[in-house]
Amino acid sequence: MSNEEMFIDLVIDKKPYIKNFSNDPVINLTGESGSGKSFYAQQYLNDDNYIVIDTDEVFGRFETSSGVNREYGEHIREKFDVLPELIYEFDMYYQDILEYFEGCGKTIVIDSAQFRNMKDVSKLKGKLIVMRTSVNTCYERCLERYKKNNPNYLDEDFIKYSERKKAIYKWYLGLNEFLKRVEEVDI
Repeated sequence: MSNEEMFIDLVIDKKPYIKNFSNDPVINLTGESGSGKSFYAQQYLNDDNYIVIDTDEVFGRFETSSGVNREYGEHIREKFDVLPELIYEFDMYYQDILEYFEGCGKTIVIDSAQFRNMKDVSKLKGKLIVMRTSVNTCYERCLERYKKNNPNYLDEDFIKYSERKKAIYKWYLGLNEFLKRVEEVDI
């Protein structure tokens, strides 16, 4: 597959990129904010055959997390006095998630935008799904989600959020680099 076909585009929505690394019961789900990762992961939430780990819940919104995200968040906080930053230590957290849930008899779904920060993509297990929603669509979805989740938002807060989210126009390049590295892995 050429880079042009494989890479996330600014304006063109594409079908998810899927690559099987092994037969392990793991689904690695990644994409930009607003790409549809969490929407895709929802199909597994109420299925007893799956455990869904959302790194946003474990690390970013831990105080309001529940279920397995809360459980795993407590586990990882017991291991470290100060949590290593997810963006720099994603490989370690990925391995820890796999080890923590090993032998549970369920498929582990890991929903995270941070796969782009994985240093050794050959360590991926199971299936990788990269949501390749266009950057423009992702940005617009983020803004709509902000409005929905903050119905009484102030214009100045919305402007700050929308300016901060414009970083997505740089972040997606890291995800494309991740796709390139993944494509180079021989299975």
